[in-house]
Amino acid sequence: MTEQRNNNMKQVLSFGAGVQSTALFLMSLRGLLPKLDLVIFSDVGWEPKKVYDHLEWCKKEGEKHGIPVVVVKATEHGLRTDVSSALSSPDGGRVAGLPFFTATVEGQVDGMSMRQCTADYKIKPINKYLRTELLNLKPRQRAPKEVVIQQWMGISFDEATRAKPSREKWKEHVFPFLDWGMDSPDGKTWRRYQIINWLEENYPDIVVPKSACIGCPFHSNSEWRKIKENPEEWEDACQFDEAIRKDQRVRKGSLKSFLYLHKSGKPLREIDFRTEEEMGQGSLWENECEGMCGM
Repeated sequence: MTEQRNNNMKQVLSFGAGVQSTALFLMSLRGLLPKLDLVIFSDVGWEPKKVYDHLEWCKKEGEKHGIPVVVVKATEHGLRTDVSSALSSPDGGRVAGLPFFTATVEGQVDGMSMRQCTADYKIKPINKYLRTELLNLKPRQRAPKEVVIQQWMGISFDEATRAKPSREKWKEHVFPFLDWGMDSPDGKTWRRYQIINWLEENYPDIVVPKSACIGCPFHSNSEWRKIKENPEEWEDACQFDEAIRKDQRVRKGSLKSFLYLHKSGKPLREIDFRTEEEMGQGSLWENECEGMCGM
């Protein structure tokens, strides 16, 4: 793999504890990538237990190799509590931007609310930590005008459209699975399934969970099914889904809409997550090589 390191440049991994970022972390530990100076996890306070358990395992692995894994938080109470407090505020306090599905009539989705949770609960806390702890800058102190930090992002080729440049002059976003000429099984840039294969071959004893909030509206039905396998987390998501509709205002002029976590615009507790095959309907794409024509 190509060595891409300036000795004066800090190497920082933006760590979500999912498949891609875990692979980058472990590749650095094994010397397949440059040694990281820091691994940083921004905790929204509402991840599944499996994610937090995996995070603790990664902390221990980092300690063995002299790579610190630090955790930062945007607020003391976390995203779930902040959203609930804002929605129940009598003066209509600012809602942390979860991308709720909206519907004036149950089951008829008419849009989504603005998404700001990633910016507020992931990007900003990480940037704040890098400025204050890594660059030793005081609040509002000017940062360097040149790049002094390379921030690694675990984005694979199949989701390359997510790769965005940094808005800060003092840091550069780098995408090792896209940019660094890494050898992959077929000689091309890495795709998610190849990363999963690498993890299974090199770390067969660990299972890397999907990193996402318990109540993320972007969950697919299969992901909701996995949440439902944990009764405590499922009940948490359902109670939150029910609570958000107590405030029926979505700020679109005079339009009043109900808020939902599920893309159907129906209460989460009522959704049937069975597949078409499980419901005895068969699949439209069972004879297709990859089913891509149905997307």
